[in-house]
Amino acid sequence: MLDWNDLRIFLAVARSGSAFAAARELNLNQTTVSRRIEVLEHALGTTVFVRTTRGSSLSSDGAALMPYAEDVETAVQKLEGEAGRKRRMLSGEIRVTAPEVMMTQFVGPITLRFREIHPDVRFDYVSAEHRLDLSKGEADVAFRADGAVESETMIRVSLPDIAWSFYASQGYEALHGLPKDPGKLSGHRIVAYAGPVARLAVSDFLMTHISPGNIVATANSVPGMAGTLRAGHGIGLLPSLIGDLSAGLVRCFDPPGGLVSQWWIMASAEAHQLPHIRAFMAFAADAIRADRALISGNRPAA
Repeated sequence: MLDWNDLRIFLAVARSGSAFAAARELNLNQTTVSRRIEVLEHALGTTVFVRTTRGSSLSSDGAALMPYAEDVETAVQKLEGEAGRKRRMLSGEIRVTAPEVMMTQFVGPITLRFREIHPDVRFDYVSAEHRLDLSKGEADVAFRADGAVESETMIRVSLPDIAWSFYASQGYEALHGLPKDPGKLSGHRIVAYAGPVARLAVSDFLMTHISPGNIVATANSVPGMAGTLRAGHGIGLLPSLIGDLSAGLVRCFDPPGGLVSQWWIMASAEAHQLPHIRAFMAFAADAIRADRALISGNRPAA
């Protein structure tokens, strides 16, 4: 069976007049070009070039085959062009659900960039700390900080871990100082998580270093935690990308070895079959993986 890449090399040699010139044009080495021409000649059962010290010229058989190779080239170009148009013409609605902090920090900006490429895709945003049931169609795509799935057929794409750290307000620091390691947390007022966020491993880390008597308040969301800490209630955990950018907050210390939470993009198998949903999930994963600096935070502890 003929290989299009061999025909592409054949056309480049025929047009440039030598394997050396074709290799430069195709960003290949000359040995590869010469070897692929030999493979093509073997597949065709004929010699397509006459080699001389000055280069390569078409043989009579090569000249006769040239128009057909050009027809294949035209067909491939049309196929690639049509595929590109299809990609750009994705359309439909995507209902996206995520906790509020993920929605504001990642989902909103990413969907805007996606729509610049695919303007016929419309997004329906559902900020929710609780889990919408993807298998029942309550949402098409979910960004989640825990990997639990409704069914074994769920499509799940892993994203880079999010770094967390301990924060307090500048006012709290002025009155009580800041702990510099986990062992000092028990001497401070603590704001803990309640609800779904309390199930994350980062919350478990906090609870192993304090007693219930240290807890002066709870928050059931990351934005709620940030607001409670800014008010000066105590010390609590925040993703570094939120804590470092929150005016009035200072980072206490980074847990030894780092403290991270995993998160994913998810969709039901049925939703993932739709081209616009499948394309968005791939686009979002690539965009987030490219933004590791934001995910890991950008400011050292105080």
